[in-house]
Amino acid sequence: MYVRVVIICICLSLFTVACGSSTGSTNVPQKDGPCDSADARTTINGAEAICMLNSAGELSWQVASTTQPTNPTPNTPAVMAQVGAACDTPGSTTFVNELYVCKNGKWGYPVPGDLPIPSDGSKPDWYPSLDTLSSQPEATCPNSDITFTHSFLPVDQLDASIPNGSMIYDHVTPIDHAYIGIKPLSKAADTRTEADYLPIVAPADGVIMNAGSLGSPTSHRVVISHGCGVYTVYMVVNRLSGVLADVADQVQSQGNLQLDIPIKAGDEFGQQRDNPLDFNVWASESWLSGFANPLSYLYMENWKPYTADPSQFFTPDLAAQYANIMQRTSEPRWGKIDHDVVGSASGNWFLQGTLGYSGRTIAEYVTATAPIPGGQIAGKNTYAYGHLSIAPHEVDTSKWVFSTGWWQDPAGDPRQVMLVIEDGQKTPDQLTSADGVVVYGIADGGRVDANGQPIVQGAGSLAPMPVGYMLELGQTWGSVALQINSDGSLSVELFPKEPAKTVTQLSNNKRTYQR
Repeated sequence: MYVRVVIICICLSLFTVACGSSTGSTNVPQKDGPCDSADARTTINGAEAICMLNSAGELSWQVASTTQPTNPTPNTPAVMAQVGAACDTPGSTTFVNELYVCKNGKWGYPVPGDLPIPSDGSKPDWYPSLDTLSSQPEATCPNSDITFTHSFLPVDQLDASIPNGSMIYDHVTPIDHAYIGIKPLSKAADTRTEADYLPIVAPADGVIMNAGSLGSPTSHRVVISHGCGVYTVYMVVNRLSGVLADVADQVQSQGNLQLDIPIKAGDEFGQQRDNPLDFNVWASESWLSGFANPLSYLYMENWKPYTADPSQFFTPDLAAQYANIMQRTSEPRWGKIDHDVVGSASGNWFLQGTLGYSGRTIAEYVTATAPIPGGQIAGKNTYAYGHLSIAPHEVDTSKWVFSTGWWQDPAGDPRQVMLVIEDGQKTPDQLTSADGVVVYGIADGGRVDANGQPIVQGAGSLAPMPVGYMLELGQTWGSVALQINSDGSLSVELFPKEPAKTVTQLSNNKRTYQR
């Protein structure tokens, strides 16, 4: 599967990351590579490939799964499907680059109401496996067969790190990777030398399946499949080196390469010096039960429900050393991203009428007769314009963050503020529809050390905040009103200049969100 990655450029008070995205192709027929004539046929690695539109609306070579049974069931058709193509069994699903459901005699995009959502947070039968999403053979061994025996960065060069779950600018919902701090960042940029570059190595044997440029000569993405349904993902890699040295120029010129390069534990594939390293683990058995509606993630970042806690794969010694650098001191030390509490205000929300993380309207998917391309949404400043998250802070979990993609501009102007929860007031995860309209104050927050002293950083500093820092709420300067509706949706209204005590009800300016 061609995975379209949307990289968001962000400026953090803790770290600064510059990034972008680009794509490219080669003329040699390859799986998910470009082609010129729809329905053209060729053979790739002994399997028939068909030239079809992918989810980005581009013609590419699609290879039928080699794991399909000899006598396919209605859920695994022998002929690859496309949006608008005929189908026979209502409610059956198939996956060809993206998931389709059979309705009204044609394959189409599933929308709310088309597929059952388990009430216990378990993985729906229709959600594609992680290996399917990654275009890899289905694992025949358990995740536990994989052990990370090597630190992917030198242990003695690790520094305080941001865990999973931070909410920053248009990363409105909790981020599904950590930012690993490194000691060279404590030096001023103009004093760093070649000797400050740190090797990035594979933590376990595997195969590098993808390497891409994020739009800058010093920013790359690498994905390693370790087998048994376990993957590691590295972003904002400053240099490709070691086993990737020979393809570094090609990655930079073409943007994205699908690869099949074996790598051994401890083998170098990159180098890092000038920013934290983004690190994530996906695991096929690590389904996150705290996403109330998995359909919301199917059309963008569809790997997100498979986000895993890396500590389960490291050797005990390495797991302890990585835990000790995480800014968060409570468990899980690597953080948490799934905070949905059904019937409450806690967790991720998406503007009513839009289809989850994609930001596109449900109507667009209902009426689609061809694959819907990814990328920028017409008339919107960011894909996250319709995102909302109300969740504990990733480090100081005693504080709650109100993170929205729409502050004042409906086209998108993301912002994060702290909720001021008064004594005796319920926290967002305790609210129910019976509580009616609940109003919280909103404030900015400052970072303080264990002694309550403000932490001051110099302008432009990339040095990380210390492990265990805490938040201190600033002066309240506005309020937000929340109401859980009887259908489980959430109505929200911001009052940027109104004290909480003066707000009693929602007006016609309220916005309604769904899971």
